Amino acid sequence: MLYYFAVVSLLLGLVVGSFLNVVIWRLPRGESLVHPGSHCPKCGNAVRWFDNVPVLSWLILRGRCRDCKEPISVRYPLVEAATGVGFVLAFWRIGLDWPLLVAWAFIAVMISVALIDHDHMIIPDKIVLPGALLGLAAAVAVDPQRWWTYLAGGLGAAAFMFLLVMLWPGGMGPGDVKMALFMGAVLGVSVTVALFLAFFVGAVAGVVLLATRRRTRKDQIPFGPYLALGGIVAVLAG
Repeated sequence: MLYYFAVVSLLLGLVVGSFLNVVIWRLPRGESLVHPGSHCPKCGNAVRWFDNVPVLSWLILRGRCRDCKEPISVRYPLVEAATGVGFVLAFWRIGLDWPLLVAWAFIAVMISVALIDHDHMIIPDKIVLPGALLGLAAAVAVDPQRWWTYLAGGLGAAAFMFLLVMLWPGGMGPGDVKMALFMGAVLGVSVTVALFLAFFVGAVAGVVLLATRRRTRKDQIPFGPYLALGGIVAVLAG
């Protein structure tokens, strides 16, 4: 039964990852998430149902649209695969229990926000603010005796990030503050692990980007992806 639920977790994660690709592409552009259906962004033709199977369809089509033959970004199957793997790891870490649903939702939000911030340098309020309220409610519901740790985690992480925004104008933004609020509301005290990892990995990546001249000191680097990475590690092993 353990392996059965692991496979179910993987399949569910792949399906959720397919939807996250829609969110990542359409939400920053103000487009509907449900209408129209999946279609090629280059030729506009609708994606057939048998070409909409996560990961597998991209491999069968060799990364190209069936109609116009234009390349389909490898990001699509990578997002699907990453979400599937994240769901399986969460299942192995937590087991078949109510906190697993919270972890799955948290991982999905982290992946979508990370890539939206990477592409557009924004962290959507439509995701993180409702997510903070729902995440806090869910975390308290599954662990009511430690309700104060989730409230303190959310407020403390947001206050810490807000202080950095004030001390380092341009280095951080209000979106990072709201994302930290969401992360703390779900992770509680484990948000400290997430923040430590985010700053550590972000610092290493920044040094590498500067050393390879892919960025200069004047360039802005989105911090959301590093927060998301730290958050996912924290929810799995914090």
